[in-house]
Amino acid sequence: MAERFCRFIDNLNEWTGRVVGWAFIPFMLIIVMDVFTRYVLNNPWYYLDINVQIMGMLVALGAGYTYLHNGHVSIDILVVNLPSRKRAILNVILFPLEVVALGPLLWLVTTRAIESVQSLQRAYSVITLPLYPYKVLVAVGIALMLLQGVSKFVRNLRVAFPARSGGRP
Repeated sequence: MAERFCRFIDNLNEWTGRVVGWAFIPFMLIIVMDVFTRYVLNNPWYYLDINVQIMGMLVALGAGYTYLHNGHVSIDILVVNLPSRKRAILNVILFPLEVVALGPLLWLVTTRAIESVQSLQRAYSVITLPLYPYKVLVAVGIALMLLQGVSKFVRNLRVAFPARSGGRP
């Protein structure tokens, strides 16, 4: 059961990361064009205040994928020489810090996203872009990262404390 959950979370983050990875290309081109017209042609695209929202959504949605593939910054020098079991034990011990960091952040962002959806919040800019899709997707991204952390925690538990055969139940 736990392995099915872990595989589901891994596959969900893999799929999300691949979609987000491909979405970076057109959005990056739009941002490059915006910078070119703004600074070279002195003719900014005011309707592209959405750049910050787009990049925020893509980064948040890609966080779980990055975590799945161990792409986040870590201090490997401390653990690189540890055997896999000791590394897993250390990860199990440190997992509560991850929950302490991401849990309240998820709560805050989700609360703000719900309020934003309820009020159909819009940006105060040249054009009033809706903010609620951005806030909802950032909350989804943080949730995916936290779920990926749970998946890694479950796997680390199995490595740290392998099931013993025979003897006691």
